[in-house]
Amino acid sequence: MRRLFTFIFIFLLTGIVFPQRILKLEDALSIALKESYNIQSANYSLLGSEKSLEAQKLGLRSLVSLSLDVPSYTRSLRASFDPLTGTDNFYSTENTMVQSTLNITQPVMLTNGTITLSGVLQGNRQVDLNNVQTNNYFSNLIISLNQPLFQINTQARSLERAEINLEKAKRNFTQAEQNIIYNVSAAFFNLVKSKKSLAITQDKVKQTEESYKTAANKFKAGLIAEDQALQLEVDLASSKNDLLNSIQSFEDAKNDFKILIGLSIAENIDVQGEVDYKPVQVDIEEAVKSALKKRPDILNAENDVYLNQLAVEETDARSEIKANLRASYGINKNADQFESIFNRFADTRSVNLNISIPILDWGKNAREVEASEANYKQSKLSLENQKDNIRKEIISAVNKLNSSKARVEVLSKTVELAEKSYNISLERFKVGNITSFELSQSQIRLTEARLSSLSALIDYKLSVVDLERKTLMKIE
Repeated sequence: MRRLFTFIFIFLLTGIVFPQRILKLEDALSIALKESYNIQSANYSLLGSEKSLEAQKLGLRSLVSLSLDVPSYTRSLRASFDPLTGTDNFYSTENTMVQSTLNITQPVMLTNGTITLSGVLQGNRQVDLNNVQTNNYFSNLIISLNQPLFQINTQARSLERAEINLEKAKRNFTQAEQNIIYNVSAAFFNLVKSKKSLAITQDKVKQTEESYKTAANKFKAGLIAEDQALQLEVDLASSKNDLLNSIQSFEDAKNDFKILIGLSIAENIDVQGEVDYKPVQVDIEEAVKSALKKRPDILNAENDVYLNQLAVEETDARSEIKANLRASYGINKNADQFESIFNRFADTRSVNLNISIPILDWGKNAREVEASEANYKQSKLSLENQKDNIRKEIISAVNKLNSSKARVEVLSKTVELAEKSYNISLERFKVGNITSFELSQSQIRLTEARLSSLSALIDYKLSVVDLERKTLMKIE
């Protein structure tokens, strides 16, 4: 046991590095779609809309409430006029009441009405001016109907709005997922770019070191001037400085990437992925058609047009004739004994039809209708403008994809030529046919060609992912 504790103590002191976590693009996307801030925020937004719809549906079920006064006690002074003295005399009175009220309310969505069943049990003890106690008990059971007539069904409209809002929330969640996939893919490819740029810079340092050693040996042998050896020494120092900057950039990019996908910044990660080139062909008309059919922002804008149309109808309905039917039937009993209030009931009934006829509002409702119509027309105009912008956006994205594809094909050949040119220049420098400056320029052209080709590949990859996000179609 002592040896075990000793081992643990040494383990903690030596700060053993935990294994590095190697992430592929699929791994990063899987983590981000579960752990990132953006996906969690989208999840909460979707959950809120789901719960709102559930609440709206549950609101169409029976609502039961119970109210209890156990007891309600009052003691006060009451004035009573005495005709013998012609003055008011004050007496103490007491009132103790125990009451329970049960209400069951059932909305009727089909008719936009409400049925309510109410029951009341009440016991009352009074002590009057003469200190005489009186007990009184009361029971009442009544069923009532409240039915609006010639009006918009507000219950059905509220449910429909909640369902539309949930569909919008689901689309927003899908859009958030697509944005996360794009942002993580972009960050991943840029991290791969940073890693490969670091490798290119490391190769540059090795090449410069080799050239410098060759130049130093030739200078010692008196085959070249000192300034050529110094030139390559300066190039070596510069390339080492570039390497340090590349290392720092790579570490910073890793930290940004960890925060983006929801990992702890202390976690040790690396990325693994090849930036391969697979040319694709995209038909602009099909891409535009897919975007206009599937894009969440378009579908939500169409929902907004419909909701604004409903708002126009509801605003216009305020100026129409309204009627409300109220009907009730109940049984009740009042007695001085509690047992007696449950038999030989009396009944009560009522019917009331209330009609509301707008006569004059000085055009207030007409202006409100015009305002709602303006909002409706504006939402339709916004929808059409959004469609035009999406068409332009997709055309631009396809053109960017084609342009980046052409750059990849051109620059990949440039790298081959630059590598061949550098190898020739290195051999010519070794035999003394060119100067160190010419070799340095050849090496710079090779590095720039590699970096440009890498940037073109990354741009191409991001163009494909971006077009998939904007069209919601798989590009292969």
